[in-house]
Amino acid sequence: MLYPYAEFPGELSVTYSQVIKDPSMKTGEKILVHFEKPTDFGFKEARYSLPDFKEIYNYDFTKTETKNNLDILKRNAPLITECAKEEKTSA
Repeated sequence: MLYPYAEFPGELSVTYSQVIKDPSMKTGEKILVHFEKPTDFGFKEARYSLPDFKEIYNYDFTKTETKNNLDILKRNAPLITECAKEEKTSA
């Protein structure tokens, strides 16, 4: 399940998952962060994982938009992580 995190200028929406157990991660868990922006024909979408900032997929974001998405992700990672952990305890 994805939870709303924030909407940024230009209709960019960011959502995140609860903490997911993943033994392949150094920490043993990960969080998925989803970026979405409407277009005339649907949506641009990208998904990343925390804590490694790995891009899982990127549909139609430009290189500049992708860089901006990563900047947003890096600046907000601590708060997104905290929010995801709260979802884990409230579920």
